[in-house]
Amino acid sequence: MSFQAMAWAVEQKLPTREKFVLLMLANRTNHDTGRCDPSHRRLADDCGMSASTVKRAIQQLEEDGYLVIENRAFNAVKLPNQYRLCLERGVGSHRTYPVQDEPTVGSHRPEGLGHSDLGVGSHRPIKQEYNQEDKTGSKTEKPCGDLSAPPTKAAVSNKSAKKPKTEPADSDRQEACRMIWSSYATAYFARYRTEPVRNAKINTQVNDLLKRLGSVEAPHVAAYYVTINDSYLIRSCHDLGSLLAKAEAYRTQWATNTQVNGVTARQMENTQANLNAAEQAKAMILEGGQGNAFLRR
Repeated sequence: MSFQAMAWAVEQKLPTREKFVLLMLANRTNHDTGRCDPSHRRLADDCGMSASTVKRAIQQLEEDGYLVIENRAFNAVKLPNQYRLCLERGVGSHRTYPVQDEPTVGSHRPEGLGHSDLGVGSHRPIKQEYNQEDKTGSKTEKPCGDLSAPPTKAAVSNKSAKKPKTEPADSDRQEACRMIWSSYATAYFARYRTEPVRNAKINTQVNDLLKRLGSVEAPHVAAYYVTINDSYLIRSCHDLGSLLAKAEAYRTQWATNTQVNGVTARQMENTQANLNAAEQAKAMILEGGQGNAFLRR
């Protein structure tokens, strides 16, 4: 899977049929070579659609300029088409589609995240006012700790020295957030056949997940989380809040490829209880002086 192609596909405003086919093509795009040549049958299985429906969607995507189809053949034998996604194309469409607007969430956005691209919000410069000379010609005396006083070189130097260097650059953080959202949204669409809600609260949760798990593992954990078959998560439709609440636990499940839900947890608990009971019984027999007799039996 190409994360760049997946992030681009997620941002496109398309009807459900074309959007899902485009997402599956991005999922089948090789990250290193850019090769994308799944058969119609393979795409139909990925999308849960008929092959004819997939063909119509691909034709429409080509007409609208989202991809280029390259027909291939070898020794007069037709091979699966080669697809090139037009990643240089920005977000939008040649056609007008009835796309639902994103939910409005107040006028304040979380610091460091925008509403549409999980980017860094703009910061307004703080206007600093300096005391001027009064009418008598004498300078107005500034009180100790006056915030309006211009900072000294020493203060600026100290602030620069204390600034943590572990925070990722803004552009890197934006790209990492996009990757996390793309992985989560793709897995969510594959399971529920609809896109997850995205608003300011979700943007904040994605940024927090990046801080908790890092840019390398967070996208994989987000996609894996949607595949977990747990009654609580299914009832809550695998919301990001539940993922963020136990991010480290889900990361361990992803790393060990072991899904733990209520049933498996009880089974593991019962197994451990039986082992503990057996050990206690053995210790009691040995302490009672019946160890040798027990072993002879």
